[in-house]
Amino acid sequence: MAGPAEEARATRDEPYRGLNGWLALLLAVPCLGLGALAFLGGGVLVLGRGSAGPAFLAVAAVALVSGIVLLAGLLTLKPRQAAVLTLFGRYHGTIARDGFWWRNPLTAVAKVSLATEAQETKIITVNDLMGNPITIAAAAIWRVQDAARATFDVGSYHDFVSLQAEAALRNIASTRPYDHEEAENVGDEAGDAKRRLAEKATRVASLRADRDAIHGDLIAELGQRVAVAGVVVEDVRITHLAYAPEIAGAMLKRQQAGAIIAARRQIVEGAVAIVRDTIARLEQPEDGRPGIAFDDQGRASMAQNMLIMIVGDREATPVVSVGKG
Repeated sequence: MAGPAEEARATRDEPYRGLNGWLALLLAVPCLGLGALAFLGGGVLVLGRGSAGPAFLAVAAVALVSGIVLLAGLLTLKPRQAAVLTLFGRYHGTIARDGFWWRNPLTAVAKVSLATEAQETKIITVNDLMGNPITIAAAAIWRVQDAARATFDVGSYHDFVSLQAEAALRNIASTRPYDHEEAENVGDEAGDAKRRLAEKATRVASLRADRDAIHGDLIAELGQRVAVAGVVVEDVRITHLAYAPEIAGAMLKRQQAGAIIAARRQIVEGAVAIVRDTIARLEQPEDGRPGIAFDDQGRASMAQNMLIMIVGDREATPVVSVGKG
C-alpha cells in the first residue's frame, strides 16, 4: 500500500493540449503539394541557369519538411484509450480523449487502455483464521484511471494488479474463518489460545456465509494496494472456495454430521409437538362425547409409541393384542 511519501512522488496525469488532427492533415496536403511543385520548378530553373532556382528549392524544402512534420504528428485514439507522451525522456502530458489528434512529432507515445478489465487469480492454498487449509480464487474487475501512473510508477500494471490481487486474497482469507461452525463448537476442553481464536472468528465475517462482506473487504484491500498504479477496483468476487484436498473428506463428514443432527433435531421437535397436540385433543370432549381419560402411565405409553412411529427410520409395524385365551 502506498504511503504519504510514495503519494507525493507519484506521477499524475497532466492533460496535453493536442491539436485537431484533421486541421493538421488539411495543412499537410497543400504543404506537400506546394513542396513538390516548388521542387520541380526550382529544378527546371536551376537546369536553365535561372537566378530564382535556389529560392524555389528552398521553398520546396520548407514546404516538404512542414508537410512531413504535420503528418508525423498525427495520432488516432480509440474510445476508452489514452496516449501518454514523453519528450526526450520527460513526461509531457496525456491525451485521454478519443479522436484524431496532432501532437509534437518528437514526443514518444505510449497507449494505455482505459476500458474495464476482468482478471482472475489462480487457485491458491492458504490457512484460514482457524488454521484450516483452504483453496480459494477470485476475479477482479478494474480499470486504469490515471494513465501516467500506470505507465511510469509500475513496470507492468497488468502484472502488478495480478500480484496484488493474489496478495489481497491471501490476506483476507487468512484473517477470516471458512465458516463459523467450527468456532462455535469449540468446547471448554480446548486451550486458551484456541478459545480466543474461536471467539475472534465468531466476530468477523466468514468466507462461506458472508460473501457480501468479504467482497467489500476484498475491494477495499485491493483498491489500496493498486492505487499507486493509477488503477481503480470496481468489484472483486470469489470464484472458488473449498477445503484443501487433504482435509476435504474429514470436513465433508463433519458437515454431513451437522446436517444430520440438525435434521434429527427438527424431526424430534416436530414429533413432540404432534404428540402433545394429539394427546390434548384426545382428552378434550368433542361433539358431546367425553374425551379419553389417560393416566400418567397411559399418557407416557401413548407418547412413546407415537414418538417411535414418527421419529423411527422404518415404517411402524402395528401389534394387535388379542389377550390371553
